[in-house]
Amino acid sequence: MPARDLPRETLTPTDKLRKVLEQCKLKVVALKGSGEEAVDFLRLMDQAHSLFHEIEAKGSDLRAERSRWETIGRQLDSCATLLVREVQKAGGLAQLREATEPTADRWWWFLDKKVRRQRRRSFQRVLVGGGTVLVILVIASLLYQRFIAPDPLTRQALEFNQRAEQAIQEGEMETALTEYKGLNELTPGDPEVLLQLGVLYEILKQNKDATQAYARARELMMDSQEDFFIARGIVYLEMGQWESAQVDAQAALTLNPESALGYFIAGSAYEAQGQISEAVEAWSQSADLAFTQKNDTLYALIKLRLGTLMGGSTGRGP
Repeated sequence: MPARDLPRETLTPTDKLRKVLEQCKLKVVALKGSGEEAVDFLRLMDQAHSLFHEIEAKGSDLRAERSRWETIGRQLDSCATLLVREVQKAGGLAQLREATEPTADRWWWFLDKKVRRQRRRSFQRVLVGGGTVLVILVIASLLYQRFIAPDPLTRQALEFNQRAEQAIQEGEMETALTEYKGLNELTPGDPEVLLQLGVLYEILKQNKDATQAYARARELMMDSQEDFFIARGIVYLEMGQWESAQVDAQAALTLNPESALGYFIAGSAYEAQGQISEAVEAWSQSADLAFTQKNDTLYALIKLRLGTLMGGSTGRGP
């Protein structure tokens, strides 16, 4: 029989799904150093997602494939920071989302937001100035795993960030603005940098630019308006804008009366202005909420601050 007459193997949709899952399985454990290839992995995840919907709509039993898919999902979730770092080399998830417009159930395109929330809960910055020590939670930034053995792009971003912070400490806001502009050009679409720019524009009375920066940051943080006010409130604290920090803390608390971070920002602003009784009240409420919500990092920080402020133990919690 001539070769052209031989029957060709035809893959069923389920066969295609299994092949895609096998590729996803191999790529999820090889993300380190993958760079722009990490974007191909995200698109493979999209392909698997579509095949599941197509096949299950026909009533097929995909329990075995679902189990593999869930395992891949757990692996990806556990290395979210690594994925975000690698995809940054292709412009970052925020920029890629604008082009891809993924639906909410394609959660892998939104992992940068999860990483930011995790970092915001886990990291603190100590600001010393004017005899006042503010211990605050920092916006998720270019720290920790992102700076372990950083590549040239990441090192350059860190240098911009460090120079900007130094300028802020020295009160050189125009210099800080220049550095953050450079950082924004290097890492476009980062809402944290946009918030830094917005506050600096506001301090320098460049209100139109401030409004534009805030609008863009708010758009990128579309998952939570509360997050926007919390993040900007922290930036206000970092730059000594106490009253503005209080306004944003109240805005966050209006949206979520049980926001432990909202009360924490308010307490930090009160302390900086010498309003000790108000600071104690706000921090006490924050501590109660953090304890209930099992936010151990925030709870420990507040206990430390209250203990220092009141000259001893606060007696809260077990």
